[in-house]
Amino acid sequence: MKSGFIDLIGKARNNRGDKFRHQLYIFLVCLILSVFIWSLVRLSREYYYTINYRIHYTNLPSNLKMTGFSDSILTVSIRLQGFDYFTEEFIHLRDPQYHVSLRKIRVHTDDGQVTGYLPTADIATDIRDKMNFQSEIYMVMPDTLFFDLERVIPKKVQRIMSRPADVMNVKLDSLHFNKVK
Repeated sequence: MKSGFIDLIGKARNNRGDKFRHQLYIFLVCLILSVFIWSLVRLSREYYYTINYRIHYTNLPSNLKMTGFSDSILTVSIRLQGFDYFTEEFIHLRDPQYHVSLRKIRVHTDDGQVTGYLPTADIATDIRDKMNFQSEIYMVMPDTLFFDLERVIPKKVQRIMSRPADVMNVKLDSLHFNKVK
């Protein structure tokens, strides 16, 4: 069996003449042309592509502290043309990240517990604009990001002046002590 395969390869490597070479060139040109036409047909279609973005939260209001969040991955499905799909699938990063600004967070207080939410429709539009080609957002999951929050209460420090009558209440975020020699 092995010797028959080696003989077949040896016969294929022999010079077969001008007629064979001419037929081989015609075959290769037709093959290249058919691959080109096939790729044009495939790239003209519309595709649905799903991207999972790892979310990092920024710009939380200064009077709030985040204690928990519902999701760390935002799934965006978009409709693309074939060439855009090809570039997104094979050229762009495999682990995309997105920094979500929490400036527009909507805060809700219920029995002393502070929660917040942020609809993801605006985030998906920002992501599409960053992609630099025309596409349509098909689906965003989750549709809303939820947060567990705490209110940060500034500490009151009583500052005592040299005279006992001069007492002031001051709100500070931090307090630094310098050692006096």
